[in-house]
Amino acid sequence: MHTRLLVGAFLTYQNKVLLMKRGMHKELGPGMWSGIGGHLEHEELSNPRKINFPAAIYREIKEEAGISQENILNLDLRYIITQVNRTRGEIQNLYYYFGKVGSEFEPPYCDEGVFHWVDFKDIKDLPMSFCVKETILHWLDNPDKNNIFLVGINKNNDKSLFVKL
Repeated sequence: MHTRLLVGAFLTYQNKVLLMKRGMHKELGPGMWSGIGGHLEHEELSNPRKINFPAAIYREIKEEAGISQENILNLDLRYIITQVNRTRGEIQNLYYYFGKVGSEFEPPYCDEGVFHWVDFKDIKDLPMSFCVKETILHWLDNPDKNNIFLVGINKNNDKSLFVKL
């Protein structure tokens, strides 16, 4: 098994969150809803003592949604998640950030999928991976930005454990 490091972001404006409906051409999660994000690039991993997760998530946000760092308010690390993906033979460590933007805007084209502003109340009905849905629903119930949660996901039985750090 190998390890994959991933970063993700959920950006909000008022009572909406910017989510992507993944394209049907995607290998992982076709047609599923997710936030912004992806894996760390090779150069971001070259020195484990200098891994810069904030730089990676700002890069992903700019690449996928066209949003510059100066247009994002209060982007905070809220969740550190570990899950085993036996199908891919990897341990996945995900770092999820939550932040705000100053206005609702039309995101640019993204070859990963299509972005939509989704009302908080509609999130629970969207098809999402277990990990993404558990995280965003937990965040809606725990909006205090000062907390960071360590999360264990058991994909075999769709169970999760949230521990406040």
